[in-house]
Amino acid sequence: MTHAFGIELETCGASIRAVEEQLHRDGILGAQVKPDGTPGVDAEIVLPPLADCSVAWQYVASVCRSLERAGCSVSDKCGLHVHISNAPLTTAPSAYTGDSIAHSARSGGFLTGDHFGDPLDAVAVKDIMQRYTAQQDVIDSMLPASRRNNRYCMPLSARQIDAAPLTIAGLQAATRGKFSTVNLQTWTRGTIEFRQHSGTIEAAKVHRWAQFVLNLVTWTTSERVEGGTRTIEEQTPEQPFRRNSRVGIQYTMMRSENGATTRDIMLATGCSEQRVRAAVSEIRARVGDAAVITHTQQAQGARYGDGTDLTRYQVQTTWTREENGATLRPENRRGGESIWSGLPDELFEAWQTRIEQIARRR
Repeated sequence: MTHAFGIELETCGASIRAVEEQLHRDGILGAQVKPDGTPGVDAEIVLPPLADCSVAWQYVASVCRSLERAGCSVSDKCGLHVHISNAPLTTAPSAYTGDSIAHSARSGGFLTGDHFGDPLDAVAVKDIMQRYTAQQDVIDSMLPASRRNNRYCMPLSARQIDAAPLTIAGLQAATRGKFSTVNLQTWTRGTIEFRQHSGTIEAAKVHRWAQFVLNLVTWTTSERVEGGTRTIEEQTPEQPFRRNSRVGIQYTMMRSENGATTRDIMLATGCSEQRVRAAVSEIRARVGDAAVITHTQQAQGARYGDGTDLTRYQVQTTWTREENGATLRPENRRGGESIWSGLPDELFEAWQTRIEQIARRR
């Protein structure tokens, strides 16, 4: 499975105009130069989406050389942001890369559409976030001190990720918004953003970090999750209506250990039997049919001649449902959770060397 990636380089030392003119002189197409808004950052160079192939890395190297010629440098205010597509490519990497560069040069926009499959399931996204965050201290050791607890790439809370509902919205709420190490605010634009790397215009460093986060994503999708049926635990709200309204009182009575009969609700609210049943339908519409159980009066031992108001209704506090979607593989078939799992030996060794270099500076 292959994902596209996008690179954003933050630089200082050269104006936006100077960078644009140098890229133009060097014949580099597709890269957009923008203001960033971060104090100490003079320009942000946004590359078109690329895919892992020689064409892409040659393009990255040519951009970095051009930035150096333009007089660009980096400071501890600068960052390198890498976006990974939230859906796998269905087009060959080299073909996609060439088309994307050409498309961006013509229109200034990004090539998307039919080149991608279905977006990742929330199960896979949660696993990626958990693996990154569980080994945050290791990732910190890979990067300069300026990128640890940086306000523009704040670490995530493992506890909040673990407790998050298994939806993209639930996982987004478990982050610190845009300025998170793993940013899901770009999901609707088709990407997951990794923001923690320090600023650089060295192609080798860009390549090393992009390959690292690419591998983090593809290892999860290829070795840790699979399609299937999963169990989702749902919880009803404590009170979705006005608490002292008739329907609010009925809801509270129904959302108790044994629920409440139509007769009980009529006595408590002064409503007719017909209105109580209408409120049950309203409650079902609000919290979902599966959350509301109807216990017929016959099931409770009453007879048909005992009246029609002994039916008991119960709103479940929590309940489970089955749905199709990705699920984590069983442990005996699941790939390792390490951030290094699946990374080629040469990249692993390069990162270990980098960790040693950073440690010596402390």
